[in-house]
Amino acid sequence: MSRIEIERREIRGFSGSVAAEAARNLELLGAIESTLAWLTRLTSTLKVDIAFGTQLAEDIGNLTEVVDPDNSLEAAMLEAQQSVESLYDLLIAKREAGRRDRQLTEDDGIEAAYTEAIAAAADLHNLLNSLRWQIGEHDIDATPHEVREENLYSDPDALLDSLLSLRK
Repeated sequence: MSRIEIERREIRGFSGSVAAEAARNLELLGAIESTLAWLTRLTSTLKVDIAFGTQLAEDIGNLTEVVDPDNSLEAAMLEAQQSVESLYDLLIAKREAGRRDRQLTEDDGIEAAYTEAIAAAADLHNLLNSLRWQIGEHDIDATPHEVREENLYSDPDALLDSLLSLRK
């Protein structure tokens, strides 16, 4: 084999290698770009939900009537909270997979985007929990309570005796 044939073979091999590597890099960049777009959209949605929930919390504080008489809202919010918890767990697992992927670098922004989405999911989960408690507390306060004459004590000693009798 002549020198020129060897050079041509090396050039062909080099060209093929470069083309294959470039195609792989384009696929990786496309996957990174797609993942970042999905995480950005998800994080934005979570933040909008947080803003909406925060406004709900303010609005509930201004109401005087019972909000959730049949506890259906509490059940719906608990289900939403559990869904957000599942999303949170999935995001943590995906972030960890990204950390282990040797093709990714810090400059790609994948880990940071997952971390931001995880924080937003945690904030929404906590907000839902607070809202559930707030509604429950509000409804207890908004429920009319009947004071019966037999439950009134004019003598502190009689009240103390009644309370102590409950321990027996």
